[in-house]
Formats: sequence, structure tokens, C-alpha cells
Amino acid sequence: MENFEAIENILAKAGAAGRSSLSEPEVYEVLTLAGLAAPRHLLFPAAGLDAPAAAAEACGKLPGEKAVLKLVSSKTLHKTEAGGVKVLDKTPAALEEALRAMAAKFPEAEGFMAVEFLPHSAFALGEELLLGARADEAFGPVITLGPGGTNAEALTKSLKPGTSPSVIPAELAFNAGAWESFLANSWIWAYASGKVRGGRRLAQDGEIVNWLEGFAHLMRHFRDGGRSDWAIEEFEINPLAASKGRFTALDGVLRLRKAKKTEPRRKPSRQGVDGLIHTRSAAVVGVSEKKMNMARIILNNIVKAGFPKERTYIIKEGPAEIDGVKCFASPSQLPEKVDMYVVAVPSPEVPGVLAEAGSSGKVNGVVLISGGMGEKAGSEGMAGAVVGSIASAREKNPDFALSGGNSMGIVLNGVKLNTFFIPEYKMEHPLGVNPNMAKTAFVSQSGAFVISTISKMPWLKPAYSITVGNQQDVTVPDYVERLADEDDLKVLLVYMEGFKPGDGLALARVIEKARAKGKQVVLYKAGRTAVGQKAVMGHTASIAGDYLVTRLLMERAGALVAETFDEFNDLAALACTFGGYCVKHGNTFFMSNAGFEAAGMADGVGGRVTADMGKELAAAIDCVLKEHKLDPIVDAKNPLDITPMATDAAIGGVVKAALASDEFSGAIVSMIPLTAMMNTLPKGGTYPDDLDRSFLKAAAAAAREAGKPLLFCVGSGTRYEPYCDYAQQLGVPVFRSADRAVKMYAKYLEYVL
Repeated sequence: MENFEAIENILAKAGAAGRSSLSEPEVYEVLTLAGLAAPRHLLFPAAGLDAPAAAAEACGKLPGEKAVLKLVSSKTLHKTEAGGVKVLDKTPAALEEALRAMAAKFPEAEGFMAVEFLPHSAFALGEELLLGARADEAFGPVITLGPGGTNAEALTKSLKPGTSPSVIPAELAFNAGAWESFLANSWIWAYASGKVRGGRRLAQDGEIVNWLEGFAHLMRHFRDGGRSDWAIEEFEINPLAASKGRFTALDGVLRLRKAKKTEPRRKPSRQGVDGLIHTRSAAVVGVSEKKMNMARIILNNIVKAGFPKERTYIIKEGPAEIDGVKCFASPSQLPEKVDMYVVAVPSPEVPGVLAEAGSSGKVNGVVLISGGMGEKAGSEGMAGAVVGSIASAREKNPDFALSGGNSMGIVLNGVKLNTFFIPEYKMEHPLGVNPNMAKTAFVSQSGAFVISTISKMPWLKPAYSITVGNQQDVTVPDYVERLADEDDLKVLLVYMEGFKPGDGLALARVIEKARAKGKQVVLYKAGRTAVGQKAVMGHTASIAGDYLVTRLLMERAGALVAETFDEFNDLAALACTFGGYCVKHGNTFFMSNAGFEAAGMADGVGGRVTADMGKELAAAIDCVLKEHKLDPIVDAKNPLDITPMATDAAIGGVVKAALASDEFSGAIVSMIPLTAMMNTLPKGGTYPDDLDRSFLKAAAAAAREAGKPLLFCVGSGTRYEPYCDYAQQLGVPVFRSADRAVKMYAKYLEYVL
């Protein structure tokens, strides 16, 4: 784009005057310089206003039979709501009267504009758009397209989440294909382009692409770390009106500030990260000889996990060994270079420990357990010392990498390494392999999130459980990028709190890479607070707040985004269990032994989770029902209420018939376990039940053989926890309510299909 220098002069002039935003006439000037359409307009300064002369000039120079009179004031942000916008008949008398009235009402006015009136409907969807852009630290400049007008924010909030607005980072919008995909997924553009029933095309795609590209060029140029001294914080056109086949800006806001001279984050090397996930040797710093402190718990967990003792070391002056592991006074004395150097010492000691590790040349990767460096008020200096130690270490060893601080540790099942500082009597550590689970990596900024999730789902045995802490060097996207290259890895579970600059875009790119390789990515993003003060200047920030931008961009990249912790656990269970399956369609078989659950599942059916059954399968199920003398009271249908009279054999026969049919790609079976006809309690009580005689073992085997998802629901109390555990041990995800199972499976199917 040409004219960047002229636009910079406009921004610099406003900045020199102490302003953080442009006036509307200045916004129109920027648009014109950028090759974008602004309406014809005349500006009349408030000082010395000659209302009759201004009205006459407007009548002579503006086209059409109507004109728009607008207030120009940096103190009145929302002109329409304040009465600072009037649509008038274009006559000298009407304009003069309106000018006098507006000048009297707004004594603080800097000026008034007479603007050409562009005929369009403010009430027809697609005729008024909101085109916005804002600087985002995580993603770089972000472009937003949504419904415009004075009710833009209220309309967007009334829509189904994810419907509007459409969002794209300017860094990803570099070709026609990117814009084509963006518009194809834009709800409001479907109306503007006449692609809805009864609609008409208001403008060609090229017309809106011209605007999108113009905004992308402006935001890329006027950004932090760019070539300009000024950054555009937020740029919004609302409305961008469709009139006579063209789009024209009818109002605009541009907020600016001095650009930050940022440097790109120096990422750790691939080899540095690789050493932390494929560790061959480890050392622990901070082990107490006399008590079971945090570092000694880590040491014990390493030994008990089965990591080779001969490749495990303690850095401690004095004793020859502790708990059978050799001690060395300093890292420089280690017999080999270690991949993982676990540091769990009081925070004041951390800078010295890291400096010694870096200067030794014997340390590749550090897992920093210690906290209080950057995340605590007053610890910024210590955080700076840590960053300095990393930089110094890399001068000697370019592959030096640090994970943490404030990390819970790392568990690597492939090499039998466990550096969590949680005692094993407090939780079942995620050690070993679950044969019914797809190979999974769990990467989390929060260590507590990992152990909380795993304690609730003890069957979860990720190949990699990585807690990243405050990301002082290696970040969550760094780990995900490396793990995306693991060919046999099927599922990535990711928990994020905050991004380092540019890391939102980096994570989106690596998720896209992982999905292209057939991996499933389940993501929870914490930190959903509204942008707040940004919303004062326009709708863009409030409509496309930080969390919404993250969710939309991560979903677009290929992540299955969970909205709650429980939803994350449910979706993780489905992905980890079925991540290796090829689900061909969404037709799902539903069965319960309770009428209310069958009805509830039917109520939840929608989208890809359909409920049709053909005659051939119905006949096969009728045979099973007849064999078990249920045919007088039960018909073959979907959802199927098999009644409390059904035995395990009858239930298993129906499930196997449904899973064997090409009509269904999976099944959800929900059983109220109180019936005497089923085995729902463990063997050994005063009752006749035996879980090994339940339908679950054979049904789980049938589902695995068919490569089809089978979900199980137990809608009863804690007495039936063993029943749930038994199903889970067989590789069958368990829910405690049928309607939730249907909802979560529907979301999962939308993702995988």
C-alpha cells in the first residue's frame, strides 16, 4: 500500500497534540489514503461557525436530496446516542437550523460535518457491517467482521456463540484463499452476498476483500515492532454500509499509541525441548538429606517410576548418595551432560543455581519447580535474573532450555520418569500405559489442573504429562509444536492461561499442523475477562474480546475447545478413548432401560447425532428381543427403551447388533442399575451380582472390534461407582447422565467429522 508516510503524519500530528484517537474527518482521510471509500463530506470548524454559509456550501457540494449532519468532538464518543447525528432534507433552511441547534447543544464541539447521505437499510441484515481491527499481543493484529449498526453488540450477543463475529489474524491473511475461506465461514457475509434463502447480493466478494486487505495492510504496518513509530490500537468502521453495490464507511474510530520496539522471543531450540520430552539422564537440585522435602519427594518418584538409577544424579555437597542415588557437589562434576535438571530450591537461590548450571556446560534442560519469580509482586527482579541466566547459558550451549518456573514437574511414561512433587499416597500418578487409550500428551500451564484432572480420571495415562508453569523460556506452544511431530501420538490435551507475545498465533499454527497429521486437540483456555476499557471507544473490543478471539481462532485452527472444566474432562475422555478410531458418520444408536432417559436422549438428538433405523437392523434387534421374551413389550426403534425387565444378555445382544450394522457409527447405552435383572454390583456381597457377568465386557469387545465409539451412562448414586470403574477399565467412557453424554458426544462428532 502506498501513502503510509502520509498516514503516519496524521497519526503523528494527533499524538503530538496528546490525543489517543483520530477525529472522524481524520479517519476518512486515512481511509482515502488507503484506497478505501469514505463518503463525500465537508468540515466546518466550531470556532467562528457561519451557519448560513455552511448550509449553503453543503447544499451546493453534496449530492442527493438528503444530507447527514454530524458532531465532531473528542469528548463525545457515541455521537448517535447523544443526538450528534441528524439525517436531514438537503435544504439551506433545514441544514442551517440543525447546525444552530447542534452548536447550542454541544458547546464543547470542535466542529461539524455535512456528509452525503447513502441510501441503504439499517434493518436488513448485511446492509450494515462492522469491520474492526485491533492490536493483540498474542495473535498480532486481528481483523473482525460482524453485523454493524447501533445494535451491533446486542445482536452479536443474542446469536449462538461462535456464529458471529468472524475473526482472522492479519498475519494469516496473506492470499486470496485466506479471504475466501474467511468469508465462507462468515455468518453476516452470507446475508451481504445473498447466500441465504430469499436474500440478494449487496456487493461482490472483491468489494469486501478490498476492505479486508486494506485493514490488514494498515494493521501490519502500524504495529508494535514494525517500521512505524505509531501503532494502531483499534480501528473500527461501524457501519460499513452497502449502497449501490459498494461499501462505504459511514462512521469510524481509530485509536493510536506509540509503537513498542519489541524483539521476537528467542525460542528454545528443537533439541532443547526434545531433551525435556525424551529424557535420557536427570539430576535433582535441592534434595534434603534429613527430611522429605519437595526435592526428595521428586527424587523418590523418579526412582519408583523405574528411571535408571545409574543415570539419575543429585547435586549436593557432602553425602556420597541419598536413597541410593549418587551425589555430586556441582553440575560441572557430573559424569555426563544431563537432559533434565530438576531445580526445587527456595526462590532466592534460583538465580545462582541456574547460573552454575549454565556455566557448567553439563545441563541441557532445566525443569524449574521453584516459584515466586515474576508471578509474585516484587519478584520481577528475580525473574529478570532467571532470564539473564538462560541467555548466558545459551552462549555456552545453544540447546539450553528451561521449563517453568512454578512447574509441577513432568511425567514421561516412555522412559519411566516422574518428576511430580506430589507424594504417591496423595494420588495415583499417571504411570504406565492404558491399552484402551489412544497415545496422548497432556500439556498444561497449570500443574494443579493436570493433577486435578488425573485424580478424577485415574485411567488417564498420558505418554507425556507436562506442566509448564509461568513459561519463562519454554512455552506451551513450544511443547505442542514438538509433540505434533510424534507420529504415533493421537491426542493432545492443552490447558492455557496466558500467552507470551505472539504465542497465540504460534499455538494456532501448531494446532493446524497437528490436525493435518490426524491428531485431535482438546483445549481449555482460562482468562475470560472482558477487555473492559477498550470497549469504551467502539464495539470491536467488546464484541471480539480476548477470550472470544482465542476460542474462534483455536477452533478455526482445529482445536476442540472446552467451555468448562467438566466439559474438558468429558471431551478428553472421548478423544483419548476414540482418538484412534475412524468415525465415518454421526448416526448413533441410543438405548436405556428407563423411559425418562430414552426420552431425554431423544430430546438431545440433533446435528450429526441422528436417530434413524432401517428395516434390516430393526429385524435383527427384534430377533434378540424375541429370544429374550421382550418382544411383547418392546419394539425395535431408536432410541430404544428396553425396560427394566431386560437382562445383561438381552442388552448385550442388542448393543452388538447395533454396532455390527453400518447404519450406526457408535452407541450410547444408559442403564439405571437398580434393576434385579442386571449385574451392576461387584461379586462377593450378599447379593447375586457379578460385574464380570454384565453385558459390558462383551459390548466393549464388540465396540473395539468394530472400531466404533461406545459410551456408557449410569444415572444412579455412589453405590454404583464400582460399576462405573469397571466400565472405564474396559475402555468405555462413563457419564452420570444420559443427556450430558448425548451433548458431549454430539460436540465431539461435530469436531471429528
